[in-house]
Amino acid sequence: MKTSLSSIAQRAADSLLKGIALALSVAMLWLCIRPTAPAYAQDTVLTPRQVAEYALTLEKLEADFYRRAVTAAQSGGLASAPQIAKDAIVSYGQDEAVHVRDLSAILPALGGDPNAVTIPANPNYSAILGRDPFANPADFLLAGQYVEDLGVAAYKGQVQNLQAAGEAGKTVLAAALAIHSVEARHAAGVRFLRNALLDADVNPWISENASSTEVIYNENRTGSPIPFSSAAFDGYATQDEVLALVGPILTVAEQPTTSPSNQPASSDAEDSEDIESEDSDSEDSESSSPRALW
Repeated sequence: MKTSLSSIAQRAADSLLKGIALALSVAMLWLCIRPTAPAYAQDTVLTPRQVAEYALTLEKLEADFYRRAVTAAQSGGLASAPQIAKDAIVSYGQDEAVHVRDLSAILPALGGDPNAVTIPANPNYSAILGRDPFANPADFLLAGQYVEDLGVAAYKGQVQNLQAAGEAGKTVLAAALAIHSVEARHAAGVRFLRNALLDADVNPWISENASSTEVIYNENRTGSPIPFSSAAFDGYATQDEVLALVGPILTVAEQPTTSPSNQPASSDAEDSEDIESEDSDSEDSESSSPRALW
């Protein structure tokens, strides 16, 4: 009987050890193949004030970009664009103006001066495509995709800095996250317009499998082995990467592009009425313009 009990105990111990070994093997396998959190690249560490100033620079640039587009949609190269595109230009411009207002309101509490954050009076927007993006609707929407994609990536690239700042970064973090989601909707909206109006072959989401119509991110930043990770896990851009792309735009253009209105973005109804008043003229100019695609 003693031998029998000893044998049973030994077999039980062996089974337990085998079970533990199997569990450890499965756990190690999972650690090797599981998707990992994004591995942030090395970048300049910014304080909350510096992040807010950096974001305000980008927002002032975007607001100016859309103000010029509103002018071009009324009496310039974008006059031939369909009303849905003109409405989007007005709406996106109003969003960017609000972003500028709110970030400007945050800066004084951080010791900054929003008036000290400036962009050139005539940014070199031709640097985006190598030509005037306000000359025709197709070029504007392509340039708009670059601008919005970069805005989405830029905000995500600063989350780690703001989290590391703790309590001091909470206000800027809350604003950045709120703005980030709006920029993402803009990016998807521009893609929708390019697909619907131009039959452009572009996804409604940002992909790291970049083509000539995508902002280029570092490959496989998500650290995930899932093939479709670039669609499932959105990418980001460091400040250094963003400034490398934005730098040429922040130089003064040799030839002035479409001048923005000196007035802030007005209501949807007011802008829609102004834009609609140009429709009859744009029908005549559209047929004579070799670059207009609508």
